[in-house]
Amino acid sequence: MIERSWEKTYTAAAQSIYAAIQYTDKKEGFSLVDIMGLSSHAFRINIHPGDVSPAGPTMFSPTELLEKGLGLLGFSCEQLHGFQTPAPPEKLEEAVRFAQESIDRGIPVIGWSLFIPEFGIIYGYDDEKQELYCKDPSHDGPLPYSKLNELPLNFVFMLRLRNSFPVDPAQVLNTALGNIIQFAREEAPTLSKEYRHGISGYDAWIQAFQNCSVNPFGNAYNAEVVGDAREFAVQFLKSLPDKYMADSDSKEELIKLSGQAAHYYEKVAGIFREFQNLFPHPHGGEPNDPKQAEEAIRLLELAKQYEVSGIAVLEQIHAKLNRKEIPTT
Repeated sequence: MIERSWEKTYTAAAQSIYAAIQYTDKKEGFSLVDIMGLSSHAFRINIHPGDVSPAGPTMFSPTELLEKGLGLLGFSCEQLHGFQTPAPPEKLEEAVRFAQESIDRGIPVIGWSLFIPEFGIIYGYDDEKQELYCKDPSHDGPLPYSKLNELPLNFVFMLRLRNSFPVDPAQVLNTALGNIIQFAREEAPTLSKEYRHGISGYDAWIQAFQNCSVNPFGNAYNAEVVGDAREFAVQFLKSLPDKYMADSDSKEELIKLSGQAAHYYEKVAGIFREFQNLFPHPHGGEPNDPKQAEEAIRLLELAKQYEVSGIAVLEQIHAKLNRKEIPTT
């Protein structure tokens, strides 16, 4: 595993959740590694079989990408009813007030497409200057109130945290593992018909390479996000025994299984580092070159094999936590 910061991720939704909860009573309770794992972002993959669209990592609704994970961590949330722009002044005023009310309580607001089409946070404002102060993966600085009418995707969306409530770490892990497995098996209730998800995402990715229809930027961006996510998956799985399984009757066996799962995901992460070297973000290399495509398919097939094995181990852990037995693979 390479040396790196575990306080930064390419999954902007998780990064925004982490930034927001630093201003709550749970700031010491959940690291970014915890958030990536428990929200299932560390284990996700969403690939369009036609071209490996760059929209894959953020294609879900904010409810799925933000609110579901925040609920699991013990927060109730409130969404601004998003609206298209340009919009009349009263709609912009409503959005500004929505952000200000949370900032006045000391908690930043999560916003979408503030400077680029990614999640970020709104952490301050100045009524005299008519500015919000925002940070996303591309920029940290002022956003004039009037510029809400000119956001990159012509859409205003915000989410704020309301109340914090206690959660049981063991139950949170159990629910999270269920969500991770369900998503990996493409059995989650909110999946797209156009994209392929989880293990099937690898097949869609391979299909795009076989058809020589890969979007270079989309391919490189997905590789960056998925590879980074798997690095976090390794750290999350290594943390399970001490942080979430201390009181389990099957702790010894769970430690062994967590280590096995971490091993498989470490293999996946390593393969994506190779893949990223072939197709560096943002320019993306030459994914439709036949030789490059052949090597990409080889790497994706290998990553899929290891991820299939990793998910099988997570199913065993989930079963143990629920005191059920499933056949080993």
